[in-house]
This record gives sequence, structure tokens and C-alpha cells, in this order.
Amino acid sequence: MQRMLWGIELRLLAALLALVFIGLVANYSTSYVEGDLEHWHIYRQLIWAAAGVVLMAIVAATQPRYFQFFAYVFYGLGVLALLAVLVIGQTQMGAKRWLSLGAFQLQPSEFAKISTLLGLARWIGDYPRDANPTGLTLGALVMALIPTALILIEPDLGTALVYPILLFCMLAWGGAPFWHLLILAAPVIAVVTSWHLIVYATAFVVLVAAVFLSSRRWLPMALAAGIFLSIGTARPVLWNKLHPYQQKRLLTFLDPEADPLGSAYQIIQSKIAVGSGGLTGKGFLGGTQTQLKFLPEGHTDFIFSAWGEQFGFAGTIIVVGLFFIVFYRGIRLAARSHNPFHSLVAAGIVSLLTVQVLLNLFMTVGLLPVTGVPLPFISYGGSSLICWLVMSGLLLGVSMRWRDY
Repeated sequence: MQRMLWGIELRLLAALLALVFIGLVANYSTSYVEGDLEHWHIYRQLIWAAAGVVLMAIVAATQPRYFQFFAYVFYGLGVLALLAVLVIGQTQMGAKRWLSLGAFQLQPSEFAKISTLLGLARWIGDYPRDANPTGLTLGALVMALIPTALILIEPDLGTALVYPILLFCMLAWGGAPFWHLLILAAPVIAVVTSWHLIVYATAFVVLVAAVFLSSRRWLPMALAAGIFLSIGTARPVLWNKLHPYQQKRLLTFLDPEADPLGSAYQIIQSKIAVGSGGLTGKGFLGGTQTQLKFLPEGHTDFIFSAWGEQFGFAGTIIVVGLFFIVFYRGIRLAARSHNPFHSLVAAGIVSLLTVQVLLNLFMTVGLLPVTGVPLPFISYGGSSLICWLVMSGLLLGVSMRWRDY
């Protein structure tokens, strides 16, 4: 025990606790209006933070081999929870995303990230290195698509996008062939480039050539070409399958000034809040956009904007720097861990963190459409905060046992 505690990543632990503290400060500021705590969410966030830190310590102290042994059980429980929310979940704002547990609400899609991460790490880590890698990729693909499909049904497009990216990153870290990764990326490339014919044609040629050069076979090249052309051709159908509010978000991203008082109101107010913070900000509790409630969802999706308005560029750099410390220390752990499961868990957690942080930060400054993805450790929400603190416990557990085979 003494050896393990000595081996814990103190810089990683300090960065994680600092992010939790910043989240509490930011949530307090968004609760505070004209000399009084108008909203109750700061009290719940304090309770969730305390419970999450205790869970983080328990998970860090638990031998990772237990998580490895029960990884498929956790994965199955995560899928069952996603199914349960579709049957008995509470509907809010047109979506079924929460299970009611008395005074509290649980969002299974957050905890399914942990179960899917553990399931993928077990599958990829245990797969025989000398076996056909196609089985590795197909099995991992099925494991990731099941929770993705269930979350899309809720619907929750922002959270569902995280799972395919997690799959891609873990397969890349686990050593899947490069042409497998290219085929997995083909649908995304097709959707992104299908809006311009020349760009679409260029992307098609480059993708097909890259698949053929990396695989040296005609079948993978034909598969990549078929997927790319099918998705590109079906783009109008996919567009019509989106909910009206999702279409509005994408159109608003392309032209925010088209509806400044409607669908673009959030992002315009967010950019005003971030920009008005200047170099050092307006001071704690001094943000006009935040305190006067011009900034919608200032305690959840756009909490980074509220923080930037109060503490300016300097404050946002501190937040980004702390996230970078977690990313850097996590990647180092993944690279030096002797156990493949430990390595994949660390890489998966870092991938999830990086994706969610970039999606949220880019969203708040208008570089990506509004997706509703919370900022890890900082945005209000018990499910999200506890989920990230549990994953932090897994990461700290790996840091104490990276020498184990």
C-alpha cells in the first residue's frame, strides 16, 4: 500500500481536484444573483462533488484486475440502464434521458461511458495478437454501436457522438490496422465533405487511395468506396432524419446572424460573455451576461463562457492548462503501463476527456454547433461529475500500478 501511494501521480491528482474546485466556484457564481443565492444547484453540486471524491478514492484503491474481470458485466449493466431509460425514463424537453431515483435523477448515458470503456478495454486487451485483426475491429464496433444507437433513440446526439470517437481512439491505441481506422472514419468524412462536390470528390480519391496503399488489397478499397458513396448519397435522407432543433443548431452554426433572437441567441450571448471578459475578466460575481441571466444554460453547457467573463483570458488559460496536465499525465500512464488493460483504460479516459473538452470549448466560441455536451468536472450535473470522478479514480489506480503485468 505504501509503495502504491508513493507511486500515485500527485500532479494528476492536483489537477483533477483543481478542476472540481473551479467547477464549484463557477457553479456558485451562476447561482448568485443580486446578493443572494437564487438557485439551489450549487448545494447539489457540493453534495455530488463530495460523493464523487469518495468514490474516486474507493475506485483508485481497488485493484484494476477486478474491473478487468467484471468488465463485460459492467458493459451489460450499462446497456440495460440505457434500455431502462427508454422504457421508464422521465421525458424532459422532448427527450428521455433520465431515471428518477427519489429526489435525484440519474443519466445512464454518462455512466455507460465507463461501462463501454471497460468493455472495449477488456475486448481489445484480451484479443490474441496473432489472430485476424478484422475480428478485433468488428467486435469492438458492435460493442460501441449498441450504446450509441440507444442514446440516439433518446435522442441525445451530442452524447452519442462521443462513443464512436472513443471506439476509434481505443482501436488506434490498441494497434488496429490503419486501413480499419480509415474505413471507420469514412462515414464522418463523407458527411463533412458532401456539402461541396469538389471537396467531396477529392476526399473520396484520397480515402480510397490511402485504404488501398495501407491494405494492398482490393476488397478493403471497395468497402471504403461503397461506404463513402452510400453515406454521401444518403446525406439528404440523414438530414431529414434529424430533429428540427438539431437542424436549427447546424444551420445556426453556418449562419449565426440569421436568427439572432432565436436559435442563435445562445451562441451569440456566449461569445459576448467570453469576449467581454478581456484579459483578466470582470471579477468574481461581476459578469453582467452571467449575473443578469442573458447567458442561457450558464451553469451547464455554457459554464465556460460564464467563467471566461468573470476571469478573462487568464482564467480560461488556467482551465485549459489543467485539462492539458490531465491529458499529458494520462497519456504517459497509458504509454508506460505494462498491462494492456491498464494502458487501454488510461488511453480511453484521456480520449473521452479530450473529445468532450474540445466539443464544449469549441461550441462556446462558435467553432462547432451547439451539441449539449457538458464540460467535464465543471458543468453542473451529478451524473456527469460522478462519472468523471469515477474515471479519475480508474486513472489514479493505474498510476499506482502501472508496473503490474
